[in-house]
Amino acid sequence: MLQEYPNIDVNPVDTRSSQTDEKKGSVSKPVPARRSWTKNEKFIFRVAFIFVLVFSIPTDTGWYAKLFTLDYAHLNYRHLNSLVAFFNPHFINHYSESGFFGLYSYVNLLLFFVVALIGAGIWTVLDKNRNDYDILYYWARVAARYRIAYGVIAWGYKKVFVMQMPFPSEGLLNTEFINFFAKRLYWESLGIVPSYEVFLGFAEFIPGVLLLFRKTTALGAALTVVVLGNVAIANHAYDIGEQVPSFSLSLLAFFVLWYYLPSIWNLLVHEKDSQIVSFVPAFRYKWQTYLKRSIQYTGNFIFVFLFGAFEIYAYTHNDFYKIPNTPGLTNAKGYYQVTEFRLNGKLVPYSPLDSIRWQDVSFEEFSSMSFRVANRPQQIQMFAAGSYPRFGEHYDYKWKFHPKGDERRYETNEDKFDPEKRDININWEFSGLGSERHWYYYKADTINQVLYLQHKNRHTRNLKQVLHYSRPIASRIILSGTNEFNDSIYVVLDKQQKQYPAINRYNKNGNTSYSY
Repeated sequence: MLQEYPNIDVNPVDTRSSQTDEKKGSVSKPVPARRSWTKNEKFIFRVAFIFVLVFSIPTDTGWYAKLFTLDYAHLNYRHLNSLVAFFNPHFINHYSESGFFGLYSYVNLLLFFVVALIGAGIWTVLDKNRNDYDILYYWARVAARYRIAYGVIAWGYKKVFVMQMPFPSEGLLNTEFINFFAKRLYWESLGIVPSYEVFLGFAEFIPGVLLLFRKTTALGAALTVVVLGNVAIANHAYDIGEQVPSFSLSLLAFFVLWYYLPSIWNLLVHEKDSQIVSFVPAFRYKWQTYLKRSIQYTGNFIFVFLFGAFEIYAYTHNDFYKIPNTPGLTNAKGYYQVTEFRLNGKLVPYSPLDSIRWQDVSFEEFSSMSFRVANRPQQIQMFAAGSYPRFGEHYDYKWKFHPKGDERRYETNEDKFDPEKRDININWEFSGLGSERHWYYYKADTINQVLYLQHKNRHTRNLKQVLHYSRPIASRIILSGTNEFNDSIYVVLDKQQKQYPAINRYNKNGNTSYSY
């Protein structure tokens, strides 16, 4: 039997827990005596305390710059996510494959471990006579608990509301398998099964909620170690690049769990009843209690309830951060073969090597269109803030120091509310792909039947097209106008009824029963 037994610090605060309750005529449970820590225990704690505190409280100046430049007039779930889901201290990068995906990516953990060792050494010299660190140990666990809880709740929300891994778009379903980066392939393998993504979301959300309550802390910490440890492994396996944040939170969870391990070990291995002595400092003054509760309730309100409300609003108002929310042409979604293509009035026959003639076209349910052409390279877009070098940043195998911390995560102008630029700035459709497919954002003038198209790749935004459209029958779209090279084009598109085995389910007779 495993029991939690409260132990109240009686020295600096009060002795109510060990006094007789005269009104009820009962005596409270005796308070176990506080033992003195050994020298080794005190030194190890000093190291752990500094290390845990660095990873529990934001140390990047970029985080604070982000905090003070948020667009509070249009506060939403993306802002809150940027504050709680990422702030692991990150000052050093090694521009190499290992620096972004492998062992070198953990250099900041080693850096702060060395800092913790030095700090613990100085602390030992200055504080030789203390008998224990029960109070600081308690507050270190509290800081770690809430850091982990808010972080995994944020990640859980993203999956519960099917935002982190959206369902594959029509263009993606018609992109060759070989063109997918490993990370993108992993994302699509989860996004293609929304119910499983929701399950993964609750696997993160539930441990986060458990960590908010003292009596369920051990269970929440144990689940977090397992779940985020698995996430860190997946990041390495698929070159996702988020292994450090997930491993850091898993490490913090293990620190929280460590307090409970002796009793758990005694119960499970030695099969003996165990008692967890939970040290909980009481406060001398009421204002201290009010301050503690105010911080606790404010944090829970913002990062649990308000965050959840923002997520629900976004989910019900088509505000998925990886998907454009401007509706596309009505009933146009689908895959189209290019039946006829004319350039400056001249018929251009199909050729798999042609860089001008479109080979096929995909329309999405939102205002994006893509077509495939050959021999027209484009800059590959990445979709992880800190996982890959950016354009112009090469693997030079050099160490680089960023005094603001992880500058990639804390850009101060990326979340400004601008509905006109929102959709074109979303590059999820083609991020992590080395494809011959080109994606365009379009505005539709449905009165004059004109599409105003602009290339979505940020390096080729200057490519624009103005195309008139007509739909003589439901399955055909005819486009005519000026392409991105100021040539006149005339394109006839015929919709194809394609079956995608990866997203169709079949009954025992081999017939399609339903699709996601």
